[in-house]
Amino acid sequence: MSIKDRREREKEKRRNDIFAAAEKLFLSRGYDDVSMNDIAQEVELSKATLYLYFDNKDELFFAIVLRGTRILNSMIREDVKKAKSGIDKVSAFRMAYHNFNRDYSDYIRIYNYFQSGRFEIAYKESFKDEKSFKSKKQYSDLSELQSASEYLNSIHEMRIERFTIMCNSVQDGIDDGTIRPDVDPAEAAVLLSSISKSMSDIPPDHRKILEKRGIDRDKFVRDVENLIRHMIMSYDPE
Repeated sequence: MSIKDRREREKEKRRNDIFAAAEKLFLSRGYDDVSMNDIAQEVELSKATLYLYFDNKDELFFAIVLRGTRILNSMIREDVKKAKSGIDKVSAFRMAYHNFNRDYSDYIRIYNYFQSGRFEIAYKESFKDEKSFKSKKQYSDLSELQSASEYLNSIHEMRIERFTIMCNSVQDGIDDGTIRPDVDPAEAAVLLSSISKSMSDIPPDHRKILEKRGIDRDKFVRDVENLIRHMIMSYDPE
């Protein structure tokens, strides 16, 4: 191994060590209770060394949000790909989201914080033609994101991909007759996205109400999915 290769490997390892230390602290404490000094102490490096790899705390936080987002999108892609009909793809998408919420709840928590307005991230309209979801061309211009950060651009790209998958799933259902033709794919995607987000943060008093009725998380998820299917499914007039 050449000296150059060895240095590159050492540099990559140090970057990964910093990332791992920051992830541990952000997931356990949240964004506001973690400083660059805390991360430096955790990874046993100087604060100045951290700035050689990451510009600031925000960039480190965005990198961790991106990791969780990539895991979520991977789960959604895999499950939707297995489904046959459009309405089953919609259910597969949402079940993948719920499974991610169950298995990676810390990532959901920091993503919700990322979306809370704390970072003043603004998005312009994401697509030009709501009738052409299949082409995905309406999502190709990531310059619409106001921040130039590579992490923010990638997070935005992942968000766009999820929305596109849901829109295409609804459109597939309309095309194959499993979803009503009067359902608007974009409107349905926004609604279902909002429902998924709210289900990841059910208030404690509402959880107690469900528990008293013998409804645990899994049953609640199944019941909501059944309700949504009946909302959008196409019925045989006979």
